Amino acid sequence: MMEFNYEEVGLRVGLEIHQQLDTKHKLFCNCPTKLADPNTPIIEVVRYLRATKSEIGEIDPAALYEMQRGRRIIYQVPKGHACLVELDEEPPHELNREALAITVAIAKALHSTILDEIQVMRKIVIDGSNTTG
Repeated sequence: MMEFNYEEVGLRVGLEIHQQLDTKHKLFCNCPTKLADPNTPIIEVVRYLRATKSEIGEIDPAALYEMQRGRRIIYQVPKGHACLVELDEEPPHELNREALAITVAIAKALHSTILDEIQVMRKIVIDGSNTTG
């Protein structure tokens, strides 16, 4: 097996962790994170995928395909648990400071280098498994 010098090539590795945090509200709005009472009225939200350009100015071919075929996704949401941010009718609010504090604590526990700038990226998920907000 060939020896590889990672420092020489400037290899940098990142870690992406998906974990729902036990915060009072969602990451970019004031909607609650707790499960709704089973008797809470349900609203139905119908979404259509719209392919947009990525950070490098390209449109994902899979997202474009799904948009062209008119992919429709129906979400059933407890009333009061979704807002205009999740419906893409309002820009995201300020980042949830409670979630940020938890994230920084985890990063410190992992001895990570913590930068002084946060960049948030929203992904297009073509299977409808998450909303855009």
